[in-house]
Amino acid sequence: MGKNVVNDISTKVNLKGDALRNAILDVAAKLFIERGSAGTSIQNIAERLGLSRTAVYYYFKSKDAIQRALTEEVLADARKLAGDTVARDDLDPVTALRALVAQHAQLILSRPAEFRVADRTQADMTSKQRAAMQSARRNVLDNFSSVIERGIREGQFRMVDAHVAAFSLIGMCNWSAWWYKPSGRLSIAEVADLMAEMGVNALLRDEARRSRSPADARESLRLVREDLDYLEKIIDRAADAT
Repeated sequence: MGKNVVNDISTKVNLKGDALRNAILDVAAKLFIERGSAGTSIQNIAERLGLSRTAVYYYFKSKDAIQRALTEEVLADARKLAGDTVARDDLDPVTALRALVAQHAQLILSRPAEFRVADRTQADMTSKQRAAMQSARRNVLDNFSSVIERGIREGQFRMVDAHVAAFSLIGMCNWSAWWYKPSGRLSIAEVADLMAEMGVNALLRDEARRSRSPADARESLRLVREDLDYLEKIIDRAADAT
């Protein structure tokens, strides 16, 4: 079987190793999105690549294994990256948030097929697959939220709803799986860094607030109102929870 697979790889798609594995995942992702998992077979995937089914089976033992690779693996990687960053004691909230956004964006930009499938094929997943995906997503969201909340407490970020802010930043990163083109003028690292910079700048406090010396009374009043609005939301949430 191994010899036939090597022949398929070298003569039909001119790919090997990780490159072919990624090509299989990319084609499978497109077919899953077009037809759904139930409407896609190993034969469909092989034909789209110009391979035999044997070549695909060399990398993935079943269609379920392909779907797991397209959903569970990449989200587990996202979960680990976020968790490792938040666990670092040497990072202040601004640096930590910049790292969270940059690495999450870079993961998505380098593996867009997996994220597209995770977004579009939940209905075709088993309950176990959906639970694993949702758990990983919640964990990433919680890590983003915790860093933003810490930045608010320490006076580095504006008084915002940390949960909504985290959703917004993650959503910005996730959407790149649909629009980014590797052939574009910016590299993956450059796009990821740009997203991280925009994300952090959207939350940083005004320079006047951070310096504790507002330029005038009107600006001071605006900042006080911002604090009061935020405190009111906290009180309302606490009251709803009791």
